[in-house]
Amino acid sequence: MMNKDHTKATPRKRDDRDPVCGKHINRNKAHITVVYEGDEYLLCCPLCQAEFERDPGRYVR
Repeated sequence: MMNKDHTKATPRKRDDRDPVCGKHINRNKAHITVVYEGDEYLLCCPLCQAEFERDPGRYVR
C-alpha cells in the first residue's frame, strides 16, 4: 500500500537513494516520500514517483 501521509505505524527508512534513478537524496530536504509495504522511499521528482508507483515491485529490494 502506498501512502504519502503519515500512518500510525512508523515506516522503516530505506537508504537515501531514489530507487528509480539512483540519485542521492538528502533526507532532510526530500520533497517526495512514498511508503510501500512499511518501507519509506525517497524520490527525486514527480517522474520518478510516477514510475515507482506504476511498478513498485521493480524497484524494491
